Amino acid sequence: MGSRIKQNPGTTFEVYVEVTCPLVAGSDPEVRRQFPKDYSDQEILQTVAKFCFPFYVDSLTVGQVGQNFTFVLTDIDSKQRFGFCRLSSGAKTCFCILSYLPWFEVFYKLLNVLADYTMKGQDSQRCELLQTLYRLPIPEPATSVHLSVHSYFTVPDTRELPSIPENRNLTEYFVAVDVNNMLHLYASMLYERRILICCSKLSTLTACVHGSAALLYPMFWQHVYIPVLPPHLLDYCSAPMPYLIGVHLSLIEKVRNISLEDVVILNMDTNTLETPFDDLQSLPNDVVSALKNRLKKVSMTTGDGVARAFLKAQAAFFGSYRNALKIEPEEPITFCEETFASHRSATMRQFLQNAIQLQLFKQFIDGRLDLLNSGEGFSDVFEEEINLGEYAGSDKLYHQWLSTVRKGSGAILNTVKTKANPAMKTVYKFAKDHAKMGIKEVKNRLKQKVLEDISENGCPTMPEDSIPRTAPSPLPEKRDPKLRDDRRPITDHFGLGSPNWSWQLVMGVLLPTRHSH
Repeated sequence: MGSRIKQNPGTTFEVYVEVTCPLVAGSDPEVRRQFPKDYSDQEILQTVAKFCFPFYVDSLTVGQVGQNFTFVLTDIDSKQRFGFCRLSSGAKTCFCILSYLPWFEVFYKLLNVLADYTMKGQDSQRCELLQTLYRLPIPEPATSVHLSVHSYFTVPDTRELPSIPENRNLTEYFVAVDVNNMLHLYASMLYERRILICCSKLSTLTACVHGSAALLYPMFWQHVYIPVLPPHLLDYCSAPMPYLIGVHLSLIEKVRNISLEDVVILNMDTNTLETPFDDLQSLPNDVVSALKNRLKKVSMTTGDGVARAFLKAQAAFFGSYRNALKIEPEEPITFCEETFASHRSATMRQFLQNAIQLQLFKQFIDGRLDLLNSGEGFSDVFEEEINLGEYAGSDKLYHQWLSTVRKGSGAILNTVKTKANPAMKTVYKFAKDHAKMGIKEVKNRLKQKVLEDISENGCPTMPEDSIPRTAPSPLPEKRDPKLRDDRRPITDHFGLGSPNWSWQLVMGVLLPTRHSH
């Protein structure tokens, strides 16, 4: 399964809707306008409408105006559909585009234009823009697209590492969270915990969920993934299997009243993380120290520096998978878990023994084997990083694999010419004086740049008191070690061993369902 991104969708987007907030408490939001007009999936329309207002409407209205956020629906093939949203009119109206394409910056900008057309009553311009976009064949990455006088964009290249400040998700995550908490959350994801992220700003909330998940590359979160959870689904926070869920701060008090056990909670507003686990301490110290040092270097804070720092850590953790490939004449290439888990370092050996149980690692290996045995082969920035580093041990089996590939006996290794990251050019002026700046000042400038970009795109600048402040990270709660004995993440097949729960596609989201007795 690997990536949850659908390849080659039929259209640039599935449906565009304008949803109004319910006037009467307890009633559902209503779709006021939609495109195409003949879109007939009423279940999807109702689901989208509910996800457009993922907070207690009475708690904050004006404070949410102009914010862009994203929810995710999962189709029957486990592929993600992104609901790109913009709140306007005192948070009483939500403009939303549903698409399989993870074009965050592109759709956010288009939503600003569409919202402006709607507010000015320019119906013909709005319809013309939607028709042009809907009929547009999916363009190649890095292609420039002109839809109208006011609408043009460059197609993002999802094969490249996310860059700061071009990638809004990673930028907001880096600005809002300190290095220590980024490392703790990364470790929690590697151990496939149940993770809740909360924030008072929807834009920051969903950006941080997406930004943190992106740092797992070349692996992908394989469990429940809900960047923002609407009020009617809060009970799913008590599910016993791994999840990564974003919750608006107006709902967190109700969530805490639910029976939560062994849940990692990151509060974006206060930059504090609560965890009952020692996950970060359980990771090999040399890899964590190297990652921490890279993240604290000012030169790493723009371009793809942050993403590449995590990529190096992923290569250090998992790069030796190539030594565990088993190649036999006339037989499919397979993966030997015992070979992979054997390591001269006891700490790394313990980590790798846990890793082979992780769904994200299993899906990664299955994906690599599928590409090899189908004859497609692969080359990406992860493999390039392994080649640059010393992660694969002697690489004896890997070189045997390369020899086998070159002889054409089962797989073709596609080589991709590495291009200089264009984002580095666009941030040069912004980053050239970083040598004289500290991390804190860099973050302040990045934060200001994000606010300026939002303002230029048609969104009001966020009030200063709503911007997350950084605060010291609390030490993990030290519980009785006996309580942690034999604790292992629930990773196998989405919660087998939990007879009261099963998986079901609920309102477009793959969610756990509790069975009553």
